[in-house]
Amino acid sequence: MRFPFPDFVPVPGAETMRLISLVSLTAGICLVCGTGLFLFLRREKEQSRFPWMLLGVGALLIVNHGIQLLF
Repeated sequence: MRFPFPDFVPVPGAETMRLISLVSLTAGICLVCGTGLFLFLRREKEQSRFPWMLLGVGALLIVNHGIQLLF
């Protein structure tokens, strides 16, 4: 189903959207791997919540843009 967009709204093409999804998917994978490595190397009882938030954001990017690429 195609929705009519006003002329002043810039709508990127399908290839541009695919590229944006691939870049976001790659960024999500890098965030998850980097944060996982950081948490693995820094095993202390007192840990901040910031790495866990980065891990969650990375997982959200992977899931969201992975689904967009499938459909």
